Amino acid sequence: MRVMHMINAMHRGGAESVVLEHVRHAGPDVETWVCAINGGGEALDQAGRLGAHTSVLDKSGGHLSTFGRLARTLRDARIDVVNGHNPSGAFHATLAGRLAGVPAIVRTEHSIHFAGRASWAYEPALEPLLTLLAQRVICVSNAVRESHVRRLSLLAGRFVTIPNGISEATPARSRDQVRTSLGAGSSDRIVLTVGGLTPQKAQLILIEAFASMVRDVPAARLWIAGEGAERPRLEERIAALGLGPRAILLGMRGDVPDLIEAADLFVLSSVREGLSMALLEAMRGSRPVVATRVGGNAEVVVEGELGHIVPPSDAGALARAMRSVLADPAGAAAMGQAGRRRWLESFTAERMLRLTEDLYREQLARAGR
Repeated sequence: MRVMHMINAMHRGGAESVVLEHVRHAGPDVETWVCAINGGGEALDQAGRLGAHTSVLDKSGGHLSTFGRLARTLRDARIDVVNGHNPSGAFHATLAGRLAGVPAIVRTEHSIHFAGRASWAYEPALEPLLTLLAQRVICVSNAVRESHVRRLSLLAGRFVTIPNGISEATPARSRDQVRTSLGAGSSDRIVLTVGGLTPQKAQLILIEAFASMVRDVPAARLWIAGEGAERPRLEERIAALGLGPRAILLGMRGDVPDLIEAADLFVLSSVREGLSMALLEAMRGSRPVVATRVGGNAEVVVEGELGHIVPPSDAGALARAMRSVLADPAGAAAMGQAGRRRWLESFTAERMLRLTEDLYREQLARAGR
């Protein structure tokens, strides 16, 4: 079975991580291609090292030439399944797949619907057409599926939920080594968040909550891993609140398992999510979590068992939940172990791939292939 994934770009992010898991855990009878539409990046290079055929789409000569070349690539490679990720991937994969006669055309939605997600013409015109032309639309959480089905109810039967999954990962350094490298002591209580520094991730709300909570938990420290346009605002707010070395921006990191090993609590303060890969990483690493009730978070985090779910943009509720977890180390450890068990049961990369490849084969069987 020859599968091509099409995605806007292959930098570091949630959708890109999912594509990498598809390459890493593809079945023994599956050959994988990854096509980046608007640029490669670190994740595309990694996909190549994992054995995928990789390319960046040649967009010279206008749309007709681009789609013609793409359709020829699909035919020449004898692709059986094309999977377009998010709007840009869906647009190119679906139309080129139809031109090339690819027997199974699928798209994957990684985010709940929100205004401004794609071009002005996508929602009213292109999205219904692309949904009609695809056999299946994979959604990474029930919340994602519901947000799209609500607008495309006549095509609801095409939508299916296959939750995100991630691979096992072992920290390269010990808890104390990581803490020492970042200026934290063994008795400090580390709160960690991981994600792009964007309004969507709402780290400003987290900083406000932390400033309130740290008065009662003076040993608390906040680590914010990630990079993005919000960095200056976050730095300014940390300084204004006098948090100084208690709250630090770590920048882009390639050692997230190490950071999770060193942390006591993982927090996700987002105002919008599909199904957060960082949240799954925290569960895999046996850490309790506090997350906002957006997207698929509440489908993953069992309230009171794995951690706590709080309303988005509510710094007070976030502070209370963090304080509750940090005040009970034994309870926090139990939550972390419950989170790891839940990851093993429902959110591994192997499970995601098995369900996805079963869906591919079902569609190929329906097409007589």
